[in-house]
Amino acid sequence: MGIALARIEIWVQSCLEQWINRSLLSKNGYKCFENLQSFYEDYQRAALDFYYSNNQSTDSIGYSRFILTSLTIIRLMHIKLCEDTRFERLKVHAIQIPHLLDLFEYLVLPNRDDMIRARDLYDYFLEFNEKPYPDLLSNIDSQNAFGVHFAEQSIEINENLQKIQEQVEQDRKDKIEEINNAKEKYEELMKKVNDLKCECESNIYYPYRKCDRCTIIKEADNIKVNIYECPIPSERRSALAVMFELQMPNEIRCYRDILWQLVNRPKPNPSNSMDEWLSIRPHQSKLRQYFKGSNNCKVKLVSKTKSITESHYSIARHVISTPLEEYFYENGLQVQISPTKINEFQDEYRTLTPELTDSNYKDLQFSIDNTEFAQNRVIAELSKCSLKLKSAEFVEFGSFRSGHRLQWWNLLSILELDSLSMDEESVVILITHALLQYGPLTKDRKSLICSWCPESHQQLLEDHFVDELIMRLDRHLKDCECNWQNELMLVIITVIVMRVFTICNSTRKDQMTNLVLKCRKTGEKWIQLISKSIQNPSLPDFDKINALRDKIVIIGITYLLTYSIYTDSSNSLVLSNQDVISLLTIATTIHDNNILNKKTVHMSVFMRNLMRYSERVLLSIHPIISKLLQENSYEILNEFCSIHWAVVRTKGVMD
Repeated sequence: MGIALARIEIWVQSCLEQWINRSLLSKNGYKCFENLQSFYEDYQRAALDFYYSNNQSTDSIGYSRFILTSLTIIRLMHIKLCEDTRFERLKVHAIQIPHLLDLFEYLVLPNRDDMIRARDLYDYFLEFNEKPYPDLLSNIDSQNAFGVHFAEQSIEINENLQKIQEQVEQDRKDKIEEINNAKEKYEELMKKVNDLKCECESNIYYPYRKCDRCTIIKEADNIKVNIYECPIPSERRSALAVMFELQMPNEIRCYRDILWQLVNRPKPNPSNSMDEWLSIRPHQSKLRQYFKGSNNCKVKLVSKTKSITESHYSIARHVISTPLEEYFYENGLQVQISPTKINEFQDEYRTLTPELTDSNYKDLQFSIDNTEFAQNRVIAELSKCSLKLKSAEFVEFGSFRSGHRLQWWNLLSILELDSLSMDEESVVILITHALLQYGPLTKDRKSLICSWCPESHQQLLEDHFVDELIMRLDRHLKDCECNWQNELMLVIITVIVMRVFTICNSTRKDQMTNLVLKCRKTGEKWIQLISKSIQNPSLPDFDKINALRDKIVIIGITYLLTYSIYTDSSNSLVLSNQDVISLLTIATTIHDNNILNKKTVHMSVFMRNLMRYSERVLLSIHPIISKLLQENSYEILNEFCSIHWAVVRTKGVMD
C-alpha cells in the first residue's frame, strides 16, 4: 500500500497539472473533475488508513505528504475554476480550512522540493484565507455567498426558480379550491341535518346505532384538509441559495466535495442527524426534478429543523373551525449544507509528532512536541530522570528543541561534545524529527534568506555554519568507519548529511556531496563486514545471527536514503552504472536478510517509517534508472546478475 500511495503522490506532484490542462482542452472538459474527485476519495481513504490508522502517530512523513497532495489537488482545481469566466468571483471568496496554516509548522519534509512546495501552498492558502467573502462551506445564503451571486446571474437557475414559484402559486390556488370545496360539502351536509331529527335515544332496539342525523354530523365533522408548506424559501436570497445547491455546476460540486472531505479529516464522511431537503416532504416531490447532482455527492442541502409537513403541526385541520391562512405555511427547513466535523488541532499535530516509547525518555515527550522554550520545565522534571540516564543527558535531551532558531546550534554542540548517546533510538528520533520538521513560518517571505526555507533552517544557508557541521560530521564518520556495532550512529549522520545537502547553498554542494558518498561507502563497508561475520562458522547462535541481519537491514535502509540526492532539484551529480549496480545489490541484500531472518522482526515505528521513506526514494529515482538502463541496453542488469548470482555468472551474458 505504501508504494501505491507514493506513486499517487509523485504523480500528483509531477503530472496532475498537465493532465488537467489536457483534459480541459478535450471534448470532455470538466468531466476530469468528476474523475479527480473519485480518484481523491480513494486516495484519501487509503492514505488515512495507512498513515493515520487508529488515530495514532504512525507515519509523520507520510501524513505530511498526504496534506501536501490534498492541498495540491485543491489548489489546482481552484486555479482552473478561477480562470473560468463563469466562476471568476471565486477569486474574492475565502478558502478556510481550520488549523491548516498552523499545521504547516509541524509538517515533516525531508527535502528541498517538498519545502518549496509547502511554502507555495502556504502562501496560496494564506492569501485566500484572508479574502473578504465567505467560503463555499459556510453562510451559503448570505448576501455575499458565491452560490447566491452565481444563481442571481444564471438565466437557467432564475427560469427554474420562476417555474417553482409559479407551481407554488398554482398549488396555493389548488389548496384554496380544495378548502372551499370542503367547506361547501360541509355546508351541504349541515343543510340536510336541519331537516332531520335525532332518533338515537328513541331506538330501543339498536341503542348503539347512529341515526341518520348524527351520522351526517359525524361525516361533516370529519371533513378535514391537510396543510400546505411552501417547498422554497420566500426570501429571494435563500431561494437562490437553494437553487444553487440544486443546480450548481458539477465542477464546483466536485471541488467543494473534495474540500469538504479534507476539512473533515481524518473521518472524511462524518454522519449527522440533520434532515436532507430532498428526502423529506414536500421538498422531495417538488424539488427533486431540479437536482443536477449525483446521488453520491458528499455535501448535501440539509436542515436542523424538520419541515412543518413532517412535524405534528401537519395534522389535517377542520375546515369549519380553521381560518384559511392557517392552512398555509412558509418553508420550515433551514438553508444550510452538511456540517463539517473538525478534528482537534492537538490530535492532528500529534499525528505529525513521533512518540517516545523508551521508558528512559518517555517523560520528555513534551520536549519533542514543539519548539517552545521548555528548559525550565525540563529542570523541574529532573526528579523523573531514570537511573539509567545521567541528569545532564536528561536536560540536554529536553532542551534540544527549546527555540526553533537554536536547534541546529544545539546539534553542533552535541556533535562537538558528544553530550547525547547516539546509540539510543530516542535520541535519533529527537534529532531526526527536529531537523526534518518544517518549523514556524513567517508571513513575510522577504524577511528570509530564501523564501522557502523557514527560520528553523536558515543557518544552513550560511556557509560558515555549514563548514562547521561538515568538519564535525566528517570526524564522526571517520571515527565509526570500521565500528559497525552502532548502526544508529550511521542513521543519524546520514539523516543530518542529507538534510544539510538539500538546503545548503550551491557553494557547499560539492563538500556535502562528498559527505553523502562517504555515508554511502561506510554503509556498504559495514554491510560487507557484517555479512562476513554471519558467514563465520563459529557463530552458531541464531539470535545473534538474526540481530546481525537486523543491522544489515537498518544500514541498508540508511544506504538507500543517500540516493535521494539524484532527485533533488539542486543536485548536479549524475547517476552512474556502478551506482545502479550498488543500489540493486543493497536493495536485494535488504530483501534477502528480511527473508532469512528466522525470527519475526518487530521493527520500531521510527525504523519502519524510515524504510517507507527509502521505498519512496527508490520510486523517485525509478525514471532515472529506467532511462539509464535503456541507454545501456540493460547491460547494467546483466552485470548485476553476474555479480549477485553465481549461477548466472557461470552462464555468461544474459539474453
